[in-house]
Amino acid sequence: MELSIVGWPWKRVALGIGIILIVALVIVISPVIYGTVVAGGAAVSLQGHLRGAVADAGVRDFSLAETKLAAAEQDLGAIRGGLRAMGNWREAPYLGSRLKALEQVERSGSSAVSGFREVLSVVADIQQAVDAAGTVSGVNIDQSRSYKDLTREEKRALFENLAAALPRLRLAREKISIAADAWARVPQDELFAPIRNAIVPIADQLPALDTSMGQALSLLEWLVPLSGFPDEKTYLVLLQNADELRPTGGFIGNIGLVTVDAGDIKSIEFEDVYALDNLVANTWKDTPPAVMTRELGISAWFLRDSNWSPDYPQSAARLIDVYQRETQQGRNINVTLDGVIALQPEFFRRILRMTGPLTVEDQTFTADDFFDQLQFETQVGFHQEGRPTEQRKDIVKKLGDVLITTLLSLPANQWPSLLNVATVSLEQGDMLVYAKDPSVQEILDRRSWSGRTIGTDEDYLWVIDANLAALKTDGVMDKRVFYSVDFTDPEGPVATVRLRYTNTNRVFDWRYTRYRSYTRVYVPEGSELLSWSGSSKNPDVFRELGKQVFGGFWVIEPGAIAEMVFRYRLPPRIASLVEGEKYRFIGQKQPGAERTLTLDLRFGKNVLRATPPEDSADFGDDRYHYEGAWGKTESFEITF
Repeated sequence: MELSIVGWPWKRVALGIGIILIVALVIVISPVIYGTVVAGGAAVSLQGHLRGAVADAGVRDFSLAETKLAAAEQDLGAIRGGLRAMGNWREAPYLGSRLKALEQVERSGSSAVSGFREVLSVVADIQQAVDAAGTVSGVNIDQSRSYKDLTREEKRALFENLAAALPRLRLAREKISIAADAWARVPQDELFAPIRNAIVPIADQLPALDTSMGQALSLLEWLVPLSGFPDEKTYLVLLQNADELRPTGGFIGNIGLVTVDAGDIKSIEFEDVYALDNLVANTWKDTPPAVMTRELGISAWFLRDSNWSPDYPQSAARLIDVYQRETQQGRNINVTLDGVIALQPEFFRRILRMTGPLTVEDQTFTADDFFDQLQFETQVGFHQEGRPTEQRKDIVKKLGDVLITTLLSLPANQWPSLLNVATVSLEQGDMLVYAKDPSVQEILDRRSWSGRTIGTDEDYLWVIDANLAALKTDGVMDKRVFYSVDFTDPEGPVATVRLRYTNTNRVFDWRYTRYRSYTRVYVPEGSELLSWSGSSKNPDVFRELGKQVFGGFWVIEPGAIAEMVFRYRLPPRIASLVEGEKYRFIGQKQPGAERTLTLDLRFGKNVLRATPPEDSADFGDDRYHYEGAWGKTESFEITF
């Protein structure tokens, strides 16, 4: 029998084949359909839960916020399940790269939510600590209560809970940091919109939260132990006058002894530094640095001049030693110090901007004029009023007493502002802290809050002025620092530091005179001085604090402009930075100093990127130019 295909129902056959293919296609892509539906639905739910948690936390409903974050983690689990259901499609071209991007989003989202839960938990613990401290006296600590209202037991309970929260705060910070790094690696253009829209609102906050968490953690890590918890602490507090600039920020005019016990100020007493120095004036044998003997005509090195090293921990160690010996010899009192805290006038200006004006003996002090008034009262006013010299700084103590009372009276809702003042002051060198406890000091060093010399193999500059018998003339000096390097010199890079200082005051008076400064320039170790100008004597050349140092003394008359210039060859390791892909430069700021910094760096190869960036007019050549206020330690990175 012959097989004939004439008359077969070809339309039915084609339809059947088509149905089979469609079913096969559906079976093949069903994991993608299912996974997309599950992940997309979970993403919508995730977005709602995250927004709700943020809103609840904003009104301090931590319990409800915690519930919504827990639900958000379940949503992320559902997204994870949806992605896994897509199976081998993760290896497919185009679609696979997007699925892998989604997996990265899910991982970073999980870390972010987990970190936020830890943060929320810590915040809730702190709130409970405040409430728990309040129950000691039977009165809840609300936002209207002040620190002075708390009993000693309440303060101890508060610091105990803060100390207990630190480990969890560290864990939260680590999770948030991991999430921020993971999110930065996610290819944003390859994300499905529902999941991207769910994660973006929280992911965009990660870098700022990571930074603020780092600052808050560092602040609490040293603030809790420095506040005398769990053991009582005693500190020497220095009030440094930046208008009479010295290496760590200013001349030490007033000193204070403060004892704290779990945040409770047990005692506080300030005095004129001369009141202590004068007790041992006839017996003190410490030999001062040679330049002090030469320019100040002194033969003994007292407490008031002991902040000679620009490395604050080094100066603080000497200050502790001298204070303890002077107190023992002059008053027959043995004092054990746990650290030294130095404060600049700008720190108090920030405080007064927050508290508002203060009134002492019918005088009103504002953030803008308090320092000028104190300068006048302690230099001229006391004499006009017929008060003896030993009482000339009584106004400083009285103003300090009023300020401390005002700060302790601030309501709880202003405590974060006070901590922010401390953080900003630490960042800009207007508050320096040294602790004998190595674990606390390590935290301060890590955040560059200790005034320690920065150890680095990169290019580096630190300019240190020391006012020697120039009254308060630093307050009227316009100081400009120019740093240039020519990396094209075949014998090795040549750097030039040019200091241009202007004495803007034009007359001699009780406050201002000719400017007299011993200025040291700290540069990379191994640098070779080639030439110099501007110093009244041959410059000092020595090594100190792991740096090469060039030092010179100069005098600038009222109304005059002067320059001091050091030209030197940088060591080969700095040249190798430019031979590679990146050059880095650190400009360390002297505490209390107000200067501008200008960089002019010629590399001999095109600059691709720079941080901070140049002005657009300077793009596209082999030079890097920068000019700005030297208000804090600055770090520069140039990529070739």
